[in-house]
Amino acid sequence: MSDHDEPVAGDSAPAAPSTSFGRGVATARRAVSGPNKPALVVSLLVSLFAALFVASYSLAMGNPQPHDVPIGLVSQSVTADQLDANLENVSGTSFVVQEFATSADAKEAIEQQQIYGAVVTADAGDGSTTSPELYISTASGASVARLIEADAASIGAKLGITLTVTDLNPLAASDPGGLVLFYLALACTIIGFVGAIQTRVNAGLTLAGELIWDVARAALVGLVVTLTAGPILGFESFPILPVWAVLSVTVFIAGAVYSFFRVVIGGRWALLPTWVLFILVSNPSSGGAVAPQLLPPFYEFMGRWMPTGATVRALRDLTYFPNAGHPEPYLVLGVWLLVATAAFVIARRIKYGAGRIG
Repeated sequence: MSDHDEPVAGDSAPAAPSTSFGRGVATARRAVSGPNKPALVVSLLVSLFAALFVASYSLAMGNPQPHDVPIGLVSQSVTADQLDANLENVSGTSFVVQEFATSADAKEAIEQQQIYGAVVTADAGDGSTTSPELYISTASGASVARLIEADAASIGAKLGITLTVTDLNPLAASDPGGLVLFYLALACTIIGFVGAIQTRVNAGLTLAGELIWDVARAALVGLVVTLTAGPILGFESFPILPVWAVLSVTVFIAGAVYSFFRVVIGGRWALLPTWVLFILVSNPSSGGAVAPQLLPPFYEFMGRWMPTGATVRALRDLTYFPNAGHPEPYLVLGVWLLVATAAFVIARRIKYGAGRIG
């Protein structure tokens, strides 16, 4: 057949575009049906949660912007307004200056973590210093303390004085960034719900059995983490028993929250709301990696009432401020513990009873 001959019946010819399109649609439908459908849904959800993870942590900690940082002043020659104006002019950060009668009062406020630092001039009036000083507390918030310390020379120049920087509560030499306590809380949170997942997947227990093993697992994880960061590796020096108790409660809370979601919406999707609550909200808002005054308003507010933030604050008090503890983080952890456990037990008994889940 020559180049000019017409194709005869039986000769192959290109498929019509509509036919190719139809085959593509059919292939796509097969790809998202049957066992492929849940795999597609999981892939899409995992991708979405990965994007949310990056967004949440980047918004919270990617570009810390200090605002309304509380700082003290002990002086007869410098007013709070003058110090505030000079601080903001030098650092570009908003401060809330509180005046104190004596340097002892300012130090006590730092110890109570009410302020991050204090400027004490030579004419403070209480005879406590013969030269101007800038008190900071890196244990209260390393990021804020370093911000204030870095601007000490410029602040002093604006006030016409030379400030000597004194760190009243320095961080451990093995933890110059002040992150170990945050890592302890983060580890116990993640292991808390991962442990609950694995226990319920691999062990068919009664309600009493689940609770007993939840308590045992939380105590074991809390002890191992405490000993590892404390006496074994020497990252921090803290009282073993109280830190063990706080971390064990953190592990249990995370597991109880997951267990509640598992009963209410099923094991297939229970990890998703648990992940949102702890990984996307509680952990980045904890104030462990970045001081609360450097977090965006939403994270600063949430961190105060979420389990990880309460754990970080309790650990910080126990480690660096043993004589100036605060009840609030323990109250927050206590409420989470009671509510999460009660919610899980009630939901479990209503839906499955107290026996083994078949």
